[in-house]
Amino acid sequence: MSNQTISVRMIAQKGRPNPAGLIPIFARIKVGNEVSTISTKTYIEPDKWGMGKTIGTTRELKAINAMLEEIRFKIYQKHTEMIRCGEDVTIEKLKLALQGKSHNNDCRYFVQLFDRWLEEYQKQVGISTSQRTYQKYVVVRDRLQAYIKKTTSLDDILLTDVTPMFLNGFDTDNRLENEVAHNHAMKQMQKLRTIYKTAIDNGWVQKNPFASIKIRFEDVEREFLTKEELARIMQKEFPTERMEHIRDVFIFCCFTGLSHCDVLKLHQEDIRTDDNGNLWIHTHRNKTDVAVDVPLLEIPQMILAKYKSKRKLRSRLLPVISNGCTNVYLKELGVSCGINKNITFHMARHTFATTVTLTNGVPIESVCKMLGHRNIRTTQIYAKVINEKIAQDMSLLASRIGSDYSMPRTKKRATA
Repeated sequence: MSNQTISVRMIAQKGRPNPAGLIPIFARIKVGNEVSTISTKTYIEPDKWGMGKTIGTTRELKAINAMLEEIRFKIYQKHTEMIRCGEDVTIEKLKLALQGKSHNNDCRYFVQLFDRWLEEYQKQVGISTSQRTYQKYVVVRDRLQAYIKKTTSLDDILLTDVTPMFLNGFDTDNRLENEVAHNHAMKQMQKLRTIYKTAIDNGWVQKNPFASIKIRFEDVEREFLTKEELARIMQKEFPTERMEHIRDVFIFCCFTGLSHCDVLKLHQEDIRTDDNGNLWIHTHRNKTDVAVDVPLLEIPQMILAKYKSKRKLRSRLLPVISNGCTNVYLKELGVSCGINKNITFHMARHTFATTVTLTNGVPIESVCKMLGHRNIRTTQIYAKVINEKIAQDMSLLASRIGSDYSMPRTKKRATA
């Protein structure tokens, strides 16, 4: 078949110099009987070119030759890949493939598929997904391409070349290179699986390399503050205004369940009053865009009142700084309060779910809604934590009072 043969030659068009007198270099491609050229986006002095390559021994000229060889290699490789996919290769199809495009709606390559999926997914930002979730997919896409380049020296890989070995290699490299924890790595593998499923659903591939990949999450201990620890932080007097601000914002979230990014964007218009005169926070979670309604208890109301006079018009309700800086200060706060826990801002959310609400008998369905969880199973993790804590406390109690109480042993009764 004519489309099985290809030749690539580098040419310089001496009749088309630019204002600086440099001439452009093109790759002349011949597929069967078809001939065309593509720009290498490289220019050279006319007297430095001859016989399909640069003339000279300078570092710059050698670098140009190396770059031209890389272009030549990619053209041959792309042609070979298209033949392997059973395509009837033409010049036009090959040029589109080199640009990462396709002459039809088919997708043959992994990164290409990812890009197309992201293009459609971005349209849902603000409707059914958030910008933050979209960016998480972008991160996985970039790491996928980086791994492909690292292992193949290519920009992309055929969907049919994605194997369990390739996926396991990506997972291992991602953990090592990016210091990704297990559950985070599993979430990123889930995102890759979502993208690849698009190819399966469209019939572009037949085998599913993810079928043998086990995506399992480890149970993560969700630390929270006890009632006593919470009171200790609330009653602590701090020598600096900055530490007092950190404490107040943290406590506010312990009694509202808001995350750092949610309290950061909290404004006066997010505070509503119901028909009974009760104050509520009405907002949308930044992470999931789920609507959240939380009644304002006395303590968060006091904190808002404390900073009311310090707020500028249309400014944030509370003096919130970056999450990273806040967590640094919270570690210092924990030490000063004698709390031997790794306190982070997210612990406020855990504390709201456990110590403030579930422990005090608030139904788990209500807690789920106030936290903005899409699925009650996420909230049930906190209920499990509480049950485990109760079991530990009762076990400790049993060891303390075991010798303080006793029942008489049952005596055998004489039978008549």
